[in-house]
Amino acid sequence: MSEKCIRRSIYLPKDTLEKLEKIAINKGLKISEVIRMFIDKGLNIESSREDIDFITDIIRQELTSIYRLEDIKEILDKQTNRLAKMMMKIGKMSTGQLFLLINMFLEIVDSADENKFDGILEKSMRNGVNYMQKKDFAINDFLQDTDNLKDISENL
Repeated sequence: MSEKCIRRSIYLPKDTLEKLEKIAINKGLKISEVIRMFIDKGLNIESSREDIDFITDIIRQELTSIYRLEDIKEILDKQTNRLAKMMMKIGKMSTGQLFLLINMFLEIVDSADENKFDGILEKSMRNGVNYMQKKDFAINDFLQDTDNLKDISENL
């Protein structure tokens, strides 16, 4: 310990002291070192919170000094509308591709196989709905699991 420490007595609940003793044993430290470690961590966390609050206040002040809240809302509304329009275009393109694919398959499928094609189409749409219901964090794993994708496709 490089800096001089001042002795301070504290009272701790028995269960807290037992937990600290376990941590000290596991880490091969003295209980006083573990307590100092937790105090330092707590102070760092509190300091970080204060820093974040301070920075947030500065950003808010800067934004409101440059833009009025109505201006910020207008900018955000424009961007939101732009994104919504893009999503509509993507949806239209996807739907167009879907019907193009269906028409192409209908052209090459014999009328005897039309019932089989209906089943494939129904399962494909169900798989599409299942895919759309996946959470963002699960999509990459789903798409990278090529064995699963092959199994799904083969079961059509």
